[in-house]
Amino acid sequence: MLDQQLLKQALDELVILKSCVHGPSRFLGRLYASALEEWADQLSIDPPKLDKLVVTKEAASIQHHH
Repeated sequence: MLDQQLLKQALDELVILKSCVHGPSRFLGRLYASALEEWADQLSIDPPKLDKLVVTKEAASIQHHH
């Protein structure tokens, strides 16, 4: 069973990191990829699946702010 509280924490952190990745720094891209791998491992989710959840949450938060 997926820990919903842990998933929420992971998504919150990853959305913040992903929003910073759009800048010119490759370091931030690596930081996001590393954090994604770490959270995916901790949550026992495939990283691509977790990344899709991050993208979905990021899109939802952008719509919510507009």
